[in-house]
Amino acid sequence: MDAKFILDWSMVLSMVILLVDGAVSLWAALFRLEQIEDALGNCQIIIDSRRQRQNLGLQGRQWRYATATGALLFTKMYARKGLVDPDDVKNMPIHLKRWAIIPNVTGAVLLLVMFVQLLLAGKIL
Repeated sequence: MDAKFILDWSMVLSMVILLVDGAVSLWAALFRLEQIEDALGNCQIIIDSRRQRQNLGLQGRQWRYATATGALLFTKMYARKGLVDPDDVKNMPIHLKRWAIIPNVTGAVLLLVMFVQLLLAGKIL
């Protein structure tokens, strides 16, 4: 086995994992979003996002899911601006935090890994 073979198959594996991660993220946006938003009910950013994008279909649900994930990942930054209630984030059930954070962080890491793989393979630049 040469390095090119290993690199090619690692790119294939990364892409398969990224597709599965996308499906998990979509499932969470479809079936867990309301629970996540209810747990963050006092957060102004969630209230505004729900009001503005409630009737936009799947795209609106993905946007609201990403907004909720951002509120969980960057709590201190949003709390300083008065957009997130830190008590809501602290009291949110751990299983809902996992549904919001893990698929998005995994997707970001996989995209970075795939970019490095493409650089190593000489497919970019």
